[in-house]
Amino acid sequence: MVFGTKDRGPIPLEGTMSDITVSKQTESLLHEVGKLNEHTKQHDVDIIEVSKTVSFFAIAYERLRNVIEFKDDYIIRRNAINRIIRRRLAFNPSLTNEALSIAKEIVWAGYLPTNKLPESKVDKLESIIRWYIALRDEIIKGEPEDKRNYYADFIHDLLVCQIEELFAEHDFAFDKLFVFYMYQVLNPTVTIEGLSEEDKNFYFYIATEQVLLKSDEPYLRFHLMRLLFEDLLKSPPSDFSHHVDKLRHAFHLIDTKIKYPINRKVRKYLLNQRPPYLVLKDFFSQPIHQVRELIADEAKFKSTIESICREKYESAKAKLRRAGVRSIIYIFFTKMIFVFLAEYPLLVRLNEPIDPLILGINALFPPIFMMLLVTTVDVPDEENTERIFSRLRTFMYGVGTEKVNFKVQVKLNQSIFRRMLFWIFYLVTFGATFLLIDNVLDIINFTWLSKIVFFFFLTAVAFFGYRVRQIAKEYIVNHKETILSPIVDFFMVPLITVGKWLSNEISKINILIFIFDFLIEAPFKILFDVIEEWIGFLRNRKEEIV
Repeated sequence: MVFGTKDRGPIPLEGTMSDITVSKQTESLLHEVGKLNEHTKQHDVDIIEVSKTVSFFAIAYERLRNVIEFKDDYIIRRNAINRIIRRRLAFNPSLTNEALSIAKEIVWAGYLPTNKLPESKVDKLESIIRWYIALRDEIIKGEPEDKRNYYADFIHDLLVCQIEELFAEHDFAFDKLFVFYMYQVLNPTVTIEGLSEEDKNFYFYIATEQVLLKSDEPYLRFHLMRLLFEDLLKSPPSDFSHHVDKLRHAFHLIDTKIKYPINRKVRKYLLNQRPPYLVLKDFFSQPIHQVRELIADEAKFKSTIESICREKYESAKAKLRRAGVRSIIYIFFTKMIFVFLAEYPLLVRLNEPIDPLILGINALFPPIFMMLLVTTVDVPDEENTERIFSRLRTFMYGVGTEKVNFKVQVKLNQSIFRRMLFWIFYLVTFGATFLLIDNVLDIINFTWLSKIVFFFFLTAVAFFGYRVRQIAKEYIVNHKETILSPIVDFFMVPLITVGKWLSNEISKINILIFIFDFLIEAPFKILFDVIEEWIGFLRNRKEEIV
């Protein structure tokens, strides 16, 4: 793939009597989506069918496991595959003869639309595993421990992402088509002062993936490796020794590019393109001939987009409620149980007074605070729908495009005094927020230990509440701050910052995750495998009798 786009004029829609024309990029998208849908209709002849009974219990377990470790929806599947691979690597570092078992686990957990597993997928998975294990063994050879860990982690990310792609080929291909379409449409309208055209194209593509697809480091590593070094990914294991230096260079280059600080205004610009991007993907989920008919008639196209937006707004509200409940359960299981088991015994041991009111506040405040954060989110209105349609009209027909100009993200040339002043004010906001809350707790006669518990819950919920509230903003174009926003930020930013730090640090020592992954999940999956074989044996005996 070459970064950059050519200025292509609009072309008329084939098979219509309308004068409406679509852009060359849109026509190309229509063609590629049609091809993808035709390819998806192809079916494998040889199928491995897994037990619905086993799958029922595996899905139930998976849902419980996802509650224990709060992750965004878009990475739940990859996180499950990552968990499966890491657990199996712990017992079998070369993953020998693990392909079928890994594939079955993925199907059991409900990450395939049916309980039928094509044999071709298992064969491909075995090839993928063997390729990456051979690459890992070759590339870490003779390296110091820190570099061995770095290369092993990079290769692990590639392996997990490629396994996910194998079992979700249509999803990956669909996302790839639309992200590149958006890049082709938007890139010609954007200039970034201080960057060459080649660098601008590259960094704008990375920013497009990060914002539209929400690609994090593992996904970006995988996608950029495919984009820039596809020839290396196609080399046979016998050639690895000749390409080791190139591969190591590729890993470092990709991570350097990912970490390049792009202008925050570019990110904000792309965030405003995400709502129309999401609606456009849903619009193209219809049969391609219907899509062509609708965009040939602008009135019908607008009516359909308005209908999709209404559905998405309702879906966002439901998703917001689910995420709020998941956050509370996550905090309860991974944080609250531990703290409450420690708080009461410590109060007794230290001869501190036990006040039922204070214990009750510490127990009830987090869910009430989270409910408040979730229920006070604004939902998009009709004006927002109009803005989405206006942008989609620009994308699809190539009309009304506007040039935008940005500058490279650079540190402001501020005096040392001004930077110190800003940092002092920032620290004052921290102190003022926590001091004010501390004074309120003193009035209620909180002990020092109860204060620690309260602040722990407060910051954790503030962070998770902030993350959950972003769901409602997924479909909002040009989100505007209210008059009270600076005041709210003054008090909330310190809480969110501390909550994020606590969540990151505690997740590293989350005992429940270790218990689930190795003490519960491992024996459970062995039991599932035995039950699967037993059900298969009974099925064969039944067929022989018939």
